[in-house]
Amino acid sequence: MIARTRLASTIAPVLASIALLAGCGGAPSPMADPQAYAAARPEMVAPAAPPLQRSYFTKDVTGALTEQDLQTVLEAPIDLQLPARIGVIPLAEPFDPKGAPSLGLRNTASHHFAKALAGNPHFSQVTDISTDLPNVGGIEGLRVIAARYRLRYLVLYSERFEDSTHLNGWAWLYPTVIGMFLAPGVTVESQGIAQADFLDVRTGTILFSVTEPLQVSKKEQMIGAARSHRDEQGKIAADGARSLAKRVHVQTNALVAFAEATHGMQPRPKLLPPPVVASSPGTGVASEMGLAKP
Repeated sequence: MIARTRLASTIAPVLASIALLAGCGGAPSPMADPQAYAAARPEMVAPAAPPLQRSYFTKDVTGALTEQDLQTVLEAPIDLQLPARIGVIPLAEPFDPKGAPSLGLRNTASHHFAKALAGNPHFSQVTDISTDLPNVGGIEGLRVIAARYRLRYLVLYSERFEDSTHLNGWAWLYPTVIGMFLAPGVTVESQGIAQADFLDVRTGTILFSVTEPLQVSKKEQMIGAARSHRDEQGKIAADGARSLAKRVHVQTNALVAFAEATHGMQPRPKLLPPPVVASSPGTGVASEMGLAKP
């Protein structure tokens, strides 16, 4: 009887320890489920970075960034405030309002491109913008112009052509003199693009850019070929501007849809292993990940 009592008193603490260990092992770790842990301890989850409230780029034509400011811009979410008033500004050179756009470019931007943008539910008003206002050039100059119009967003419109005009087979008739007036010996040809860039005026960042290819190719008589070439470029640019406006609609709608679909969500980082694993102390040997060993 005494031996049995001693055995029970010896086994009881052991059984209690085993039960305690089993209970601890069965309990889920607070870090096993990150979502449950975040819900239970929201104060321990790193807060999301706030949206940008200003431009971090330098106030000159270079628009440079320090490394710290670059990381700040990339880590901040995009504050998409649409519907909003937008302005269409014709530019002789992309992203530079200092140049004087031609009258043909202004006409294409206002009559064809801006008119085609109207009607989008995300654009409460589409207005033409003049680059005749004083500005410092570059993105900062565009922001100053937009501020005078009290606009949050600008659509920068530009177009450019590369001339490839050349003589064709009909030019063999030019020595007859009559052929110079009747034969279509000149092929007026050029390749170009129309470009639209969506600028967030508050932050000085570009939300998206779209381009539309332009092409002119037509046989003309030698006399008046240059004038005909300009007319053809104007027609092609007008058609391209309307097609470009459709691309802007698609990009804007996609941007808004993405913002609505991801509202309140914080993206999880997807990490790849490093290409080279650091060598262990004393070995001096580094190994490469993902490579078959010989």
